[in-house]
Amino acid sequence: MDNFNMNARRDVTGVDEGMRAFFKQTYSFMGIAVLLTAVTGFIVQNFFLEQVAKLLVGNVIGLLALLGIQMLIITMIGRATFKNPARAFGLLMAFAVVEGLTLGVLLAVYTGASVMMAFVSASAVFGGMAAYGVFTKRDLTGLGSILFGLLIGLLIASIANMFFYSGIVSLLLSWASVVVFSLFTAYDNQNLKVMYSQFAGQVDTTGLAVNGALRLYLDFVNIFFALLRIFGVVSGSRD
Repeated sequence: MDNFNMNARRDVTGVDEGMRAFFKQTYSFMGIAVLLTAVTGFIVQNFFLEQVAKLLVGNVIGLLALLGIQMLIITMIGRATFKNPARAFGLLMAFAVVEGLTLGVLLAVYTGASVMMAFVSASAVFGGMAAYGVFTKRDLTGLGSILFGLLIGLLIASIANMFFYSGIVSLLLSWASVVVFSLFTAYDNQNLKVMYSQFAGQVDTTGLAVNGALRLYLDFVNIFFALLRIFGVVSGSRD
């Protein structure tokens, strides 16, 4: 009886330690991606702003092409998750560089105060919702289909606003993005626990960590970009 209890305790501890290691790896990958985006944004702002701005600012075709590239990389990461984790990680870094192009332009548009407020606020929102997703006993699975529908709606509305721009609509979409991606943060963090429990011991969890890092990266970056647009309206942009 004592041996049984000791073994059971060891098994539970092993799973907990394994999940902690998985989350640590996932957040490490996400952190590297965020850092790479920041470095790329800095380089673009200081050395290639004119070229990148011509590609993205007021250029609907350029923006749609950028969106297409992003969707392609996301699809490729999904396919490489189990087959080639190293390739999936490389694609995640490529995605971070592509996002850095957008960041570089935004850094040139918005004031340093707006950028700092947006980053601190995004970090707080992301951290709070991530903690909720990890520790809540409430099952968030049902949010998946709802959030996906809201995401599609946001995407369609954002594309439409490229053609028929409205400042008020843009601001409303920014607030909606904060809400949707905050909920995604909680959902994705809980889903990471589910994924680990389902696949641990069957596949290399490095690929799962890359896939999870991409999701969390998208959650954080979209919250940050949305808050930056909101704070930009409040604090103003650069002249």
